[in-house]
Amino acid sequence: MSEFLNKIVVVSGGHQGNGLSIVENFLKKGSKVYSIDKKFKKNRKNRNLVEIKAEINNFRLLKKIIQKIGKKEKKIDILVNNAGISEKFSNKNLLNYWNRTISINLTAPYFLSYICLPFLKKAKNSTIVNITSLNGKIAMSNNPAYNASKGGLSALNACLAMDFSEHKIRVNAVSPGYIKTGMTNKSYNNKKAFKKRLDRMMIKNYGTPQDIANAVLYLSSNKSKYINATEIVVDGGLLKKGI
Repeated sequence: MSEFLNKIVVVSGGHQGNGLSIVENFLKKGSKVYSIDKKFKKNRKNRNLVEIKAEINNFRLLKKIIQKIGKKEKKIDILVNNAGISEKFSNKNLLNYWNRTISINLTAPYFLSYICLPFLKKAKNSTIVNITSLNGKIAMSNNPAYNASKGGLSALNACLAMDFSEHKIRVNAVSPGYIKTGMTNKSYNNKKAFKKRLDRMMIKNYGTPQDIANAVLYLSSNKSKYINATEIVVDGGLLKKGI
């Protein structure tokens, strides 16, 4: 019997890419999943899946959603802060570009973690998994807001782990490298850019959303019960090889 059977899981950004694989992994294990995203995946029918349409940085609405979930389920076992954006740097809209990226990539995980806390406390061995990025550890050009937001999320991950440990809630992160999603399609389909990125890796290929979902599942499981405040880097060896 799966240890995830009947667990209550909340995933932000579960419509596509890494988020979709994360949602599907938990569903396969028998969990009930609440996926919060601005989009729906049409015709996706599963009695254990509840899709909620919302902008992840609409904090007033987000609070109402979590309170409704908590009232119905009485607890939340697992929170996955996955939603994120990477938008092109705009010198003409400096603050709009910065504020939108920070609000979705950093403020939303902070807010979600704290509004879920009362319901995470009611579950046994509850966990939070944050999806960070290599961009929070190494400099990438022309996307300062994304880099800063992911670096901030790595720091937040450790802070939440410390503060929530008194409630026996573990908080860890998965840090993806180059994963084949909509966010990386442009470089994946550009032969020159693709080769340049492969040269940086020990494993000569992009990862898949399933690779990220598997790491999330591990950090949410009892197999990782002594792991806390940690980031699992899923990057094909890129970070250790260096740029």
